[in-house]
Amino acid sequence: MSWIGGVLVAIDQLGNAIAGGNPDSTISARTGYFARVSETPVRPYWELMESIIDFTFYPLDGRDHCYRAYLADSQERNEEGSDLMRGMLGLIILFTCLPLALLTRFYVLVFPSARFEGVNKP
Repeated sequence: MSWIGGVLVAIDQLGNAIAGGNPDSTISARTGYFARVSETPVRPYWELMESIIDFTFYPLDGRDHCYRAYLADSQERNEEGSDLMRGMLGLIILFTCLPLALLTRFYVLVFPSARFEGVNKP
């Protein structure tokens, strides 16, 4: 992993910890787990968060970003958090993913080789 990649993952893990999640797991992995694997009464919330994150990273990573992040980090324990913490996580996702969605699309316009080409298999 590149230096910048490591820094971005560390920032992602910090955001997850601030929002009541496991500090050793990313927001994407936590979201993928609760949207697809865990039996939770608030699954629609997690599915909405997953769709926002997946949309953000689609140009670079293809489909199912969150679920594949969970699979890559499935040995980590995921913590759902209280209603307050899930609300905080939702705000973090909204305020970071919307600008990032614009940046990822701009990035693949400037660097076409970075565009995801192919089919992901979860």
